Amino acid sequence: MPVPHPTRCCALMVGIAALAGCQLIPRSSPVTQELAEARRLSHEGLAAADRDNLERAEELFGKAVESCPTDIDARQHYAEVLWQRGEQLAAISQIKQALQVAPDDEGLCVAGGMMYLELGLLDDADKLAQSAVSTAPKSARCWYLHAQTNLARGRIDDALGDFHRALAIEPDNREVLLDTAEAYRRADRPTRALATLAILEETYGPGQIPGSVHALEGMAQEALGRPADALASYRLAQERGDLSETTGARIAALTASAAGPLASAPENGATLQR
Repeated sequence: MPVPHPTRCCALMVGIAALAGCQLIPRSSPVTQELAEARRLSHEGLAAADRDNLERAEELFGKAVESCPTDIDARQHYAEVLWQRGEQLAAISQIKQALQVAPDDEGLCVAGGMMYLELGLLDDADKLAQSAVSTAPKSARCWYLHAQTNLARGRIDDALGDFHRALAIEPDNREVLLDTAEAYRRADRPTRALATLAILEETYGPGQIPGSVHALEGMAQEALGRPADALASYRLAQERGDLSETTGARIAALTASAAGPLASAPENGATLQR
């Protein structure tokens, strides 16, 4: 999706507002009757989504958008529910229309960019990521999207720079820390991956670290030639809910090789240095 340019959007926004019977709706604008109705419906839609009644939520958000087509919040909520229900093209259509109203809205740019990333539409994701960081250079989520697009394109060093910009803003952001560790792993820098995972683990309480974190830890330990530690991490990953085929396969492979590499490892395995 090309990101609409502000100059090109002016006429579109005026036309949409005239047809809708409500004003362009930056979030700080006065509340019109149409906007008030859209917000009421959106509130009900959010409540339905909280109850996991996505079909009802979709219906309510659709009515909210009909009530005031320039309410970007309603469109974004609508898009997110459509996406959750597997209606990906319809979701992207809603993001596109919202961006016509507010081309510089960072939330819309990030939401749309993440959708494009998941669909593998990297050019469109890249454009929204560029728009996001230009609009909100102090937003961690914008740099995170930018990092993800670079990572998807194989630009690992650029991605790491973006991840660290995001972490400078939100140092304890678990999602960013996990993906930073993954980027270090892909860059064949397992020591840095483990160091990042150690920081991530400190954000959790005892016994609360997700299996995905332990699985990534196991990969990094394997890369460092620590099969005993890797096996322990993979087993812990399974205990914490990671039932992926990859983790199971690594456990099987490392267990099968116990008479070789594992035999020479320390009895209890080397401890992960924090």
